[in-house]
Order: sequence, then structure tokens, then C-alpha cells
Amino acid sequence: MPKILIADDSPDLVNILSSRFRALGFQVFEARDGMEALEQARANHPDIILLDVMMPELNGFQVCRRMKQDPATVAIPIIMLTAKSSEADKFWGTEVGADHYLTKPIDPGRVVLQVQEMLQKR
Repeated sequence: MPKILIADDSPDLVNILSSRFRALGFQVFEARDGMEALEQARANHPDIILLDVMMPELNGFQVCRRMKQDPATVAIPIIMLTAKSSEADKFWGTEVGADHYLTKPIDPGRVVLQVQEMLQKR
């Protein structure tokens, strides 16, 4: 059973994505802020992470950078989910180690396809 961590401070988006991935047989972990995302990643070793940029405690860029510097989480693919769609934001997403960058509003079907594609590459 693949494991996914969904880290976003929007309860509605987390609920929509969690329901979709559970229906596909994923074990889903959730985080509402950056610190919780780091804790969940270290504790549960997900196969992939959906990570919002604008979150309390630590933002997604900070979380991604820390995960990519930690031997326990460095190999986990990270998809950034954000309303920040400028080229500079995309640059910083890849600069800190994000594997893919999707802008909001999010199409849940597109997110599922991107996750499945990235997991097949592993």
C-alpha cells in the first residue's frame, strides 16, 4: 500500500485529496503546518509528499529544504502545491528540492495522475 503525506493548512483541500487517495488504496497521513509535516515525514516515511507552500510554523520551501537535507527523507519525492504561481516561486521550489510544482486551484484528478506518474518512476 503506497503512503502519501498531504501537508496543507486548508482543511477542505486536505479532505478532498485524502478521500481521493484513500479510495485509490493509499495510506494517507496529514499535516496542517510545516513542523507537523516534518514530523509526519520522519515518523511515517511516505512514498510521496504533497506540500503546500504557504503554511504556519514553517513554509513549504523551508520544509522541503530540510527534508532534502535529511538522510531519512532526502529520497521522498515532493510535489509543491501552491497559489504562488510566479516564475520566481517555481524557481525557489526547484531550488529547495521540490520534484514537481502544481499551482492552485488544484484539480484533484491532475494531482492523482502526477502522483501516480512520479511513483511509477521510482
